Amino acid sequence: MIFPALLLILAGIAAWRLKTKVEFPLSKRLAQMQWVAGGLGVLLFIGSMAVVVPPGQAGIIILFGKVNLEPLPSGLHFINPFATVAEMEVRTRNYTMSGAADEGQKRGDDSIAVITSDGLTVKLDATIFYSLQQAKVAQIYKDIGPDVEDKILRSEIRASLRDAAASLQATELYTSKRQSFVDQVTKTLKTSFEARGINMEQMLLRNVLLPDQITRAINDKIAADQDAQKMAFVLQKEKQEAERKRIEAEGQAKAQQIVSQSLTPQIIEYQRIQALREIGAKGNMVITPMGGATPLIQIPSRK
Repeated sequence: MIFPALLLILAGIAAWRLKTKVEFPLSKRLAQMQWVAGGLGVLLFIGSMAVVVPPGQAGIIILFGKVNLEPLPSGLHFINPFATVAEMEVRTRNYTMSGAADEGQKRGDDSIAVITSDGLTVKLDATIFYSLQQAKVAQIYKDIGPDVEDKILRSEIRASLRDAAASLQATELYTSKRQSFVDQVTKTLKTSFEARGINMEQMLLRNVLLPDQITRAINDKIAADQDAQKMAFVLQKEKQEAERKRIEAEGQAKAQQIVSQSLTPQIIEYQRIQALREIGAKGNMVITPMGGATPLIQIPSRK
């Protein structure tokens, strides 16, 4: 925009100088041209000095190939009209490396293959959240350029994951030490990114793809654990049932013992007499021999 503005201003100056050397009506037309060209040139010149940096972006001023290390925050600014402004995003962004074709920034299988301490190859899917430090964004542009992800992030993520996985077994990476693995990688990336003006905010270990033989072994172990838990439940239930029967038998034995201890000959004879009375009360003839012999009971026939 600066060069059209300069051309218009020069055209206005030329019309101003020529109008004094020509006759009317050409001089009048040159005077009009002087004001129109000069006015447009001045407006374009002022406009070429104004630049608006969008929200979430930082502006980097470049003048004749030299980068100004003082970045522009979002908003309206007036700069050298001969300078250009490159924009870099300073908002939080995420970068994903995944084996799924449509999940990461790269198409196809972009998972990270690592070798564990037991010599197995494990594939990892990871996502990191990061942002560029606004105070250092101009230095990043000067030293690295706008393509931070391909030049810095990918190589640092791969290296940190591989280094951390080398001290763990494949099953530990999948189960017991997964969180400690993530914490170690996060700490390493924070240190590495900080030195380059990048904030490492969070890392997510999205998937751990183990070799087939390890996956089968884990599934078999899970199935065996479930069977063992089921058997333990059955045994516990049987044990409880046996305990219930034992307590019930003991209760019955104690009850019988109490009853047998309370039955004296007098009580037995009394209950015998009562029973015979009830039989006789129903119209039956009862002959009771002396001496406690077995009584004879004659039941009348029914017509």
